[in-house]
Amino acid sequence: MSETANLSGQVTADDGEPLVGVSVVVLKAGVGTYTDVDGFYKLTNIPAGTYSVQFSYVGFTTQTLIVELQSGEVLTKAIVLTEDVTQIDEVTVKGLSKVQKVKQEPYSVKAISAETYYNLSTDVQSILGRVEGVNIREEGGLGSDSQFSLFGFSGNQIKFFIDGIPMDNYGSSLGLNTIPVTSIERIEVYNGVVPVYLGTDALGGAVNIITKQNSNFLDAAYTFGSFNTHRAAVNGAYTNSETGFTVRGNFNFNYSDNDYEVLADITDVNGNIEDTRWVKRFHDTYKSGTAKVEVGVVDKSYADQLLIGITAAKDENDVQTGATMETVYGGIEQNSESVISTLKYRKSGLFTEHLDASFYAAYNATRTHNLDTLTGVRYNWLGTPVYTGTTEGEQGNRNDETLTDNEFNTQLNLGYQISESHTLAFNHALQYFHRDINDVLNPDKPENQFPKSYYKNNLGVCYTFSPNKKWNATLFGKGYFLNVETSKQYDYGTPNVRIDSYKNSKNAFGYGLATTYFLLENLQLKASYEHTYRMPAPEEIFGDNLFVTANPELGPEQSDNFNFNAKWDFEPAENHNVQLEGSFIYRNASDLIYQRVTVANPQTSYANLAEVRTLGYAGTLNYKFKDWLRLGGNITYQDITDQADFVYNDYAGQQTNFQKGFRIPNTPYLFGNVNAGVDFKDVVVKQSHLSVNYFFNYINEYFLSWAEYGSEDSKKIIPEQSSHDLAVSYSLKDGKYNFTLECKNLTDQMLFDQYKLQKPGRAFYLKFRYAL
Repeated sequence: MSETANLSGQVTADDGEPLVGVSVVVLKAGVGTYTDVDGFYKLTNIPAGTYSVQFSYVGFTTQTLIVELQSGEVLTKAIVLTEDVTQIDEVTVKGLSKVQKVKQEPYSVKAISAETYYNLSTDVQSILGRVEGVNIREEGGLGSDSQFSLFGFSGNQIKFFIDGIPMDNYGSSLGLNTIPVTSIERIEVYNGVVPVYLGTDALGGAVNIITKQNSNFLDAAYTFGSFNTHRAAVNGAYTNSETGFTVRGNFNFNYSDNDYEVLADITDVNGNIEDTRWVKRFHDTYKSGTAKVEVGVVDKSYADQLLIGITAAKDENDVQTGATMETVYGGIEQNSESVISTLKYRKSGLFTEHLDASFYAAYNATRTHNLDTLTGVRYNWLGTPVYTGTTEGEQGNRNDETLTDNEFNTQLNLGYQISESHTLAFNHALQYFHRDINDVLNPDKPENQFPKSYYKNNLGVCYTFSPNKKWNATLFGKGYFLNVETSKQYDYGTPNVRIDSYKNSKNAFGYGLATTYFLLENLQLKASYEHTYRMPAPEEIFGDNLFVTANPELGPEQSDNFNFNAKWDFEPAENHNVQLEGSFIYRNASDLIYQRVTVANPQTSYANLAEVRTLGYAGTLNYKFKDWLRLGGNITYQDITDQADFVYNDYAGQQTNFQKGFRIPNTPYLFGNVNAGVDFKDVVVKQSHLSVNYFFNYINEYFLSWAEYGSEDSKKIIPEQSSHDLAVSYSLKDGKYNFTLECKNLTDQMLFDQYKLQKPGRAFYLKFRYAL
């Protein structure tokens, strides 16, 4: 038997953030190390015996642990360091968590730790909805389509990533409102300028969701509540500190009847309104499940991380309405299945200590089934079928379609440290997308006989200059290349109308600069500029063959983005912490891709606007007293206006734009959030924790359609709305067992979102969580 032992573990701050560079010393044994980028340490071949192990970090209280190491033992110890708040005259440089490091980047970025939300019945989408500048519009309850907006840019203008890996075309079962918050560590929201390493053609920003990177953990949660909602999630990881073998997995399930009440117009067979009353949604059931497993090795000489993984996801969605509540369905369904295989590789010091590399590859097969086969039937909001005697389906032509999407993505990042002050980085991202459509009821549908293929390459190069700790700057350039093969309709409105093949190629080049400077140790200024492009996404070009029609002639968007940000973090008195942050945003976008909608038509399509300007302001105030009181709030104002002199119409050609200077419709311009929380320790029993959290959301009224049209009384308006959420959580055994009761929309307000689609009223949820 070996006469030595091994000691390993992770060091975190008291807020759960891993600490990098912590000194770990086994006193009297003469061995020591430092924690890595994820807070992990590992000491091997320690002679058996009893030792004092010292953990020290600048800005944190040193902790000493007594351990008894047996021969051949592999001992794991997790350590939590507490920040040292002792007031001294000398300047103290505090250790930075990952969230703090992200915030100090020159880009305009907001980093949100997910730990605060682990016990709440929430998801990634709900957390993002409380960030300044962010507005999320949902079409209904759990599983419904939603649109994410960041200072007016929305949809595919904002790109989403998980651990730096693009979420494009993952299928509806892998959305922001289905990702369990217990599976993530933090969320990074980049406003405007996007770092080159993300390898994307985002127009107005990006969201990077960072999952838990702990070597060993288990987290299981179950939530049930109103509208027969059930949500379950299990996340965990195991890592062998001797061999480096690791296996990681997360599994989640979501179900809801979504049968909440809405105030709806009841119509007859001719569409005439007979009554207006409160009714339950009757065809809106949602069910989804996801399973993800990754296996591989970490901390090897040839790889810091090498993982292969597979993700399987499926959802079943009953469709209640189209783009508006004017049309109601009782038989349309949309289901999807996705299987994604992945390869991840990361190595610091590849070939030379100055070169870092990471590579990602994924193959995604998604199948979406659209079903609309009820013949000659229409429904009203009472759920009563009305027989029309036609041969059409509810939405139009009957269809039983299967969309088979195959996608391949790769991403390569290289970073080279020229010297202490100079760094170069390179990124290449490839996306290939192909769609086949099979309609059982219309097998000879002309547009389905043509290929639908999409090839996109993004290249990025950046140079970073960091002369000192106060100032750094990044200069970058990006290239975008797109090729599309599809079909389009020719000679519309003539006897020669036909559908034929269509090819489209687009190239563009962007550039920019981002810089940050610390006026004081705790007062940071940021400024960034980018001339950027975004190529249209596959779903914008090809549509979804249900509610979004195709537009093969869509061109790229382009925008000049400028951001200025200031942040001041200070302590006006002992135990009091205040954070003030303000942002100014300017966007001048050309050929902006937006979603066209009319009140009477359930279908939408994407088109290019000639020119749109955005002026935005946002402010945030957060206050913390000791570890038991938190107060915060933010407010956003965005003036997004059409600036085109002329617009093109297929029927009238080039004509004067009468909407110039008016705000873009169906887009909130003034909104904000408030939050408050109190925490109490050792309530009733030792190692317990009682937490009460309150959230308030406000949106000012805004126009559903162009404000220039109609009289004051006839303009369609989405009214002012506010909502209140309240949650009470109780934990035992230092967070091992957790129970939460939460009420959403406490005052049962009428809430509206996308195209005045009504959202759920008051709802209650109970959550149980086990964390190890």
